Amino acid sequence: MRKKEKMQIKTNRLQKIFFVYLSFIIILSIFAIIYAILIYSGKMNSETKSFHIVTFFMGILSFLILGIIASSVAKRNGLIEGLIASLIIIIIVFLIHLIWKIEIDAKLFIKGTIYILSSCIGGIIGINLIPKNK
Repeated sequence: MRKKEKMQIKTNRLQKIFFVYLSFIIILSIFAIIYAILIYSGKMNSETKSFHIVTFFMGILSFLILGIIASSVAKRNGLIEGLIASLIIIIIVFLIHLIWKIEIDAKLFIKGTIYILSSCIGGIIGINLIPKNK
């Protein structure tokens, strides 16, 4: 393979990765805006307990969609693509917790594990949504 072809493959891969994470950020932003509007209009409760529950389920749904997008873009290895995509986000979150000296407890690890599993399931779903070539 020539050098120019290798560079093209790397560029395509980076564009796909950028698309996956940009999509995740956009979806997460849409969920946050909708939730904020519902709280502002009084349709949702903003108490601490219900806030944590709703954001947890929004996170599960976001990571599920992340897995679907990652595996759909990669078109192979849905489980692995979902796992890698979610691990990168979870590692960034843990690093932010370490930098800002926010307490890392067992609840955070459990939530992270559930998000990773959700993304893996999304990866499996996403790869099966792709039509098979005959």
